[in-house]
Amino acid sequence: MTQRLDADGWSARLDHLAALARFDALAIVLSSGEGQTTYAAHNLPAVAWAGTPAGAVIANTITQRTPGRLDAAGLPLADGRSARTLAAAPIVWREQAVGALVGLAAGDVADPERAALERAAGIVAIELADANVLWRAQRQAQDLDARLRAGRDLQRSLRLHDASSLLDRAVAQLAELFGADGVSIMLLDDQSRLAVRSARGLPDDAKRERRALGEGISGRVAQTGRAALLSGPVSDGSDPTASESMVVPLRAGDRTIGVVSVKHRSPQSRYGQTQLDALTFIAQDIATSYLTAFELQRAEEDRQQAIVLYELSRYATLGADPQHDLSSAAAMLAGTLRNDAVGLWQVEDDRLRLRAGVGYEAGAEVALNDADTTLATVLREKRTARTQVGASEERPDWAAAGCTQLVLAPIGGHGVLVLGRAATPYAEAEAELATTIADYLVAMLQRSSTEDVVDRGVTTERRRIAQEIHDGLAQELTGVVLALEGCQRAFEKDPALLGPQLAKAARDARATLADVRQYMSALRQSETGALNLPVTLGRLVDDLRRQTGLSVEMEESGGQRELEPIVERAVIRIVGEALRNVAQHAGASKAKVALLYGPEGVVVTIEDDGKGFDVDAAMRGAEERGHFGVVGMRERAESAGGQLVMRSEAGRGTIVRANIPYRSAGAMPPAPGPIEDVEQQPIEDHEAEVRGGFFTRIFGR
Repeated sequence: MTQRLDADGWSARLDHLAALARFDALAIVLSSGEGQTTYAAHNLPAVAWAGTPAGAVIANTITQRTPGRLDAAGLPLADGRSARTLAAAPIVWREQAVGALVGLAAGDVADPERAALERAAGIVAIELADANVLWRAQRQAQDLDARLRAGRDLQRSLRLHDASSLLDRAVAQLAELFGADGVSIMLLDDQSRLAVRSARGLPDDAKRERRALGEGISGRVAQTGRAALLSGPVSDGSDPTASESMVVPLRAGDRTIGVVSVKHRSPQSRYGQTQLDALTFIAQDIATSYLTAFELQRAEEDRQQAIVLYELSRYATLGADPQHDLSSAAAMLAGTLRNDAVGLWQVEDDRLRLRAGVGYEAGAEVALNDADTTLATVLREKRTARTQVGASEERPDWAAAGCTQLVLAPIGGHGVLVLGRAATPYAEAEAELATTIADYLVAMLQRSSTEDVVDRGVTTERRRIAQEIHDGLAQELTGVVLALEGCQRAFEKDPALLGPQLAKAARDARATLADVRQYMSALRQSETGALNLPVTLGRLVDDLRRQTGLSVEMEESGGQRELEPIVERAVIRIVGEALRNVAQHAGASKAKVALLYGPEGVVVTIEDDGKGFDVDAAMRGAEERGHFGVVGMRERAESAGGQLVMRSEAGRGTIVRANIPYRSAGAMPPAPGPIEDVEQQPIEDHEAEVRGGFFTRIFGR
C-alpha cells in the first residue's frame, strides 16, 4: 500500500474498506483524554460521541478490546440516509488499544460483516502505526533542523568577548527559544559550589541561591553530568511556582562548568525528550563559547596587568613629578583594573594621610586605631587582606563611599594601598596582584616624601635598568597586542581557528607579565642587597621552560662564592636573554648553561644546537631596527667590568660566553667592538667538572 497521511487519502482508503466489509459508513475513532475523537471517516458527518449510547459502545470496545454493537443507532449518514446498526471493532497495536473502527449500516449487520470489520480494524492498526512512525520521523527531522538552526543562531549571537555579557545573551535567547518563564545559568566557583551568574524570571531568593555538588536537582545534574526533565513542583527546587523544568549540564568536552535551567509555569506540558535533547545540545555551545570568551578575557587581563606593572615601574624610576606620578598611578589602577575606588595612604606618626586616590576626598586622613583589626593586620603583619563592608553598617574612614568589597595591601612600611568595588568580590588572584602593585608603589611613595633621603647611586642604576625594561618590554607588549587582535579576528570569522591563537596570546601575555615582575624584583634590590641568584635565575629559567618546553641542562663548576649584586644581575640578565633567543629564534632541541667560578671571575656559557645565524649581519644596524637582545647582553657584561663573546655557524648552533670579574668596582668597560669568536664544540661533546651546586639543585636537568 502507498501511505498517505492527508485526510483525502484516509477517506479514499475507508471508502475501499467500507465496500469490502459491506458497511455504508466507516469511521476511525481514537481514544483521547477528552473521550473519543474521529480521526478519519467515510460517508459520516462530524459526530460528537461523548454522552451518547454510540459513544458508550465505542468506549467499551476500546477499554475491553472486544467488538461492540448498537441496534437502532439512528445516526445520520452523509448521503442522507440514517444508520440503523453500529458495529465497533478495537484497533490494537502492540497489545495496546488505540481506538476503534466503527461501521454503520442502514440495515442489519450479519456475522460475516462484523468479521470483515474486525479484519479491516487490523489493517487500519498497521497503517496507523506506519503513519505514526513516519510522522515521528518527520517531526524528529524537523526538530533536528530547528535545533541546528537555533544552535547556529545562538552560536553567532554568543561571539562576545565579555564572558558575563555572553551569559546574559544566552539566557535571553533560551527564554525565547523554549517559551520559558524562567531561565538561569549557574557556574561552579573555586569551592565547587554552584552560583547563579545570569537569570531571567527567577525570584530574588533563587538568584542568591548556592548549591554544592550533589545538592538539589542542580547539584546532582552538575555532579553526574546527566540532564533532568521535571514535571510539577520540585520539593528541593529553587522556584516552587514552576510546573515543568529542564536542567542540563554545561559541558565543554569532559569538563562540567555549571548547569542551565529552563522552566515554565503554565499547566500545559511543553517539554519532552526532544526539547531536553535540544537544550543539552545548545548548552554545549554555551559552555564552549563561555570558556573561549573567558580565556580571551583572561589573556586581555594579563596583558593589562603587564602594562600596569610596566607603567608603575616607569613612574617609580623615570618620573619627574612624584605627586603627579602617584595621582596618575591611582587613576590607572582604577580605570585599567576596574576598581571603583583606589587609595594610596602614607603612614605619618599615628595617622594615615591620603597621598593620591580615586573615589576619596582630597586630603583625607585616618587615625590609626587598634580597634580597626583589618588595618592593624595589614600594617603590623604586612599582610594583604580582603574584607567586606555592609552598605548600612558603620564604615571605617579608609573605605571609600559606595564600596562594599575591599582589598588592603601594605606598601612596605610606608603606607597602605586600598582598592574598592561596589559589589563584585575580589578573587584571590586579584589580592595577590594588589600585593605586587603595592611593592611597586614603595619607591613612588618614598620619592614623594620630602623626609626620605634617596641614594643617588642606587637611583641612577635603577633608572638605567628601567630604561632597558622600556626598550625590551615595549616590543613584547606590541607582540601581545597583535596576537590578541588576531584572536579577535579568528573569533569573528571561525571560532575553530581561535584555539591555537588564543593559547599563544595567553602565553605571550603571561611571559611579558613574568618578565616585568622579574625585572622589578631586581629593581627593588639596592646595590648593597643581593639578588638571591639561585631563586631569581630559577624563576627565569623555569618560566621559559614552562612557556616553551625548552630543555635546558645546567652545570656549575669551581668553588661557589658570593658575587657582588651587579655581577649577579649581569649573569641573570645575560642568561635570560640568551635563553629567550634560543626559544624564539634558534629552532634548537636543547641548550646548556654552564657557570664556572674561575680564579678571577665568573664565566657563564650558554650554547644550543639550533640553526645558528650570521653574527656580523645581526650586529649591523641592530639598534636601528629595535633589536636590543645581543647588544644588551654585551652592554650588561661590560657594565659589570666584563666581556661577552659569541660564535654562531649555520647548522652548528650558537655559543654565548660572558667573563665577568668578581670585583667590578672601578672597572672600565672596554671600547665597544665586534663580538669575538670562541671555540665551538657540540653540546653532547662538552665536558666539565660538575659539582652539586645551586643550578643542579634547582633545575635538576
